[in-house]
Amino acid sequence: MLAERARWVHRYWEHVAAELRDKELWKVYEEIERPLVPVLARMERHGIRVDPARLEAFAKELERSLDNLTREIWQLAGEKFTIASPKQLAHILFEKLGLPALRRTKTGYSTDADVLTELALGHPLPAKILEHRTLAKLKGTYADTLPALVDPRTGRIHTTFNQLVATTGRLSSQDPNLMNIPIRTELGRRIRAAFIPAAGWRFVAADYSQIELRILAHLSGDPAIIEAFRRGEDIHTRTASEVFRLPPAEVTPLQRTIAKSANFAILYGVSAFGLSQATKIDQKAAQRYIDDYFAAHPRVRAFIDATLAFGREHGFVTTLLGRRRYLPDLRSANPIARNAAERMAMNAPVQGTASDMIKIAMVRMQAALEARRLRARMLLQVHDELLFEAPPEEVAAVEALAREIMELALPLQIPLVVDVKSGADWAEV
Repeated sequence: MLAERARWVHRYWEHVAAELRDKELWKVYEEIERPLVPVLARMERHGIRVDPARLEAFAKELERSLDNLTREIWQLAGEKFTIASPKQLAHILFEKLGLPALRRTKTGYSTDADVLTELALGHPLPAKILEHRTLAKLKGTYADTLPALVDPRTGRIHTTFNQLVATTGRLSSQDPNLMNIPIRTELGRRIRAAFIPAAGWRFVAADYSQIELRILAHLSGDPAIIEAFRRGEDIHTRTASEVFRLPPAEVTPLQRTIAKSANFAILYGVSAFGLSQATKIDQKAAQRYIDDYFAAHPRVRAFIDATLAFGREHGFVTTLLGRRRYLPDLRSANPIARNAAERMAMNAPVQGTASDMIKIAMVRMQAALEARRLRARMLLQVHDELLFEAPPEEVAAVEALAREIMELALPLQIPLVVDVKSGADWAEV
């Protein structure tokens, strides 16, 4: 029986290998995905140390915050109700308070995050509901759950990394998912503070700086963006300067914030409505900003148009190294499905190239640690960041090694920049 299975696996492999070569994907498999397998296996075995006491203390704080928030919500609603119930929440928002019902679902009026975000512009209750959901998710998904996932033999959490789940090629993790811990919020930092290195060791974090915008500059060949990165300029200030037609020194913090949101909105195919929601500016002003951006960066517009045209013709788009993302809905007659596919097609070459780049860096980094016989260990890859733990005497060497290898992983027309920090817990780095 086992011999029969092995025979069929071998025959299947012959077919798959031929298909990989035929579709010019052999390099992605041979130089990225296959050598990454033992690297991920090693990371899973090592795991990452967690301090349950920090999580338990944070869970109690969240419980108190949720109790206070619940009372505020009930006071704004004028009655007690089950906040987690979409049906009861819809009754409060749309029937009792008379707020506009923006979208229907099969079971009634929608109370999803997009709807609540828009309703929050006119009433304080939806914002409180969103805050409540955020705290409840952090408590349920991390503060309450992570201590139970610590292996009693190692004192560590051993997540599982997936290479074949995300269609962009990005890694994901499960049991637990460590990719979705909020990065830029204080609450997210409190969760990260519970992740600690081996006793007496330090964490080292190496993070690509603005990697997707740098890749967009390379793929589009836009001379203004390329020159800005080569000069080490602040790209968001530079964009604001171009669009608002001001000298960089006169750009206000608000204008830079709008420019930053617009840079990423264009990268992810966000509409004028989406940009207006993110920046709290008028929708017409948001559309004018997008138009002005493309007028200032015609090569970016041309790259996006060419990517969409290629995707419609072939049914897929590719990364710089040839990884494919199939998007059959680019030809769909359904405008909603087609628009969603177009947004994915605009971002997939950029995000997929960033994914390929950090995977290459991981393979080379593990080889370098072994070649130098360092005790330091690679623990996690989260988005554009690699996290290591190292004994104090190796921290400087790991920092230098990570910066060198990551910056040279996939050479572009512009320099890559890697921010490297060390600290006593994940929040510090």
